[in-house]
Amino acid sequence: MGWYDRTTRRARDLSSGNTRVYLEFEVRRVQCPHCAKVMREQLDFLADNPFYTKRFACFVGRRCRISTIKDVAEELNLHWEAVKTLEMQYMRAQLAKAGTPGPKAIGVDEISIRKGHTYRIVVSDLVRHRPIGSAARTAPRRAWRSSTSGWATGRRGAFAWR
Repeated sequence: MGWYDRTTRRARDLSSGNTRVYLEFEVRRVQCPHCAKVMREQLDFLADNPFYTKRFACFVGRRCRISTIKDVAEELNLHWEAVKTLEMQYMRAQLAKAGTPGPKAIGVDEISIRKGHTYRIVVSDLVRHRPIGSAARTAPRRAWRSSTSGWATGRRGAFAWR
């Protein structure tokens, strides 16, 4: 498979002293042999904004942690919207690394949906005040209690999670 065409691009990288560094490289468009679509090749070192490298975006994000967006934009001679976009990319990457923390304390409550024996179990995170999940329960109370005695150990019992 050969390339379809190519163009020369420039992306800003980390500065060396007071000198701004730009990388110049060729971006090729290749034609897919299966579907015949023409697509641009993906370069791993570029940020979401193709005018900057990932390490420059990371540098901008770290600078924004201790300075304002306006100050970082003036320091690096960038438009404030570009700095804001790079900072948002940095923060998304930081959140992805950290992951979602598990709940510290959970609460389990049973509510009646309507008259009769239709109930819903609601599980919530007591620290963040957010619901975690709910389950319908239609089994008789005694059967439900015995089947869900090991709920905290991971057994689901007589109700199904939705």
